[in-house]
Formats: sequence, C-alpha cells, structure tokens
Amino acid sequence: MWQLWLTGLIGLWLCFTPWVYDFANDSGAFWNNLIAGIIILILSIWAGSKGKDNTP
Repeated sequence: MWQLWLTGLIGLWLCFTPWVYDFANDSGAFWNNLIAGIIILILSIWAGSKGKDNTP
C-alpha cells in the first residue's frame, strides 16, 4: 500500500516541478510534466480504490 502513496506523491511532484525548478515558461516541458503528473496521480488513486485485492 505504501507504493500507491509514493506513486501519488511522485505524480504531485511532477505537477509542481515547473514552478519549483522555474521552467514554467517552457511550454513543452510544462505541459509534459503537468499531464504526466495528473495521469500518474489519477492511476495511483484508481489503484488504491481497488482495495487490497489488486494483486495480479
């Protein structure tokens, strides 16, 4: 379960890095980080909502 929390934090980090590292003016890198971060965050929330029965 801790992996899902870590994955969610990585998704959030990707969303905020354009402002932290001051490359928000570079539109390609900005949108890449924002979209990838949102997708990772959504997938980690979705995987966590499946409960403990999400083992393959």
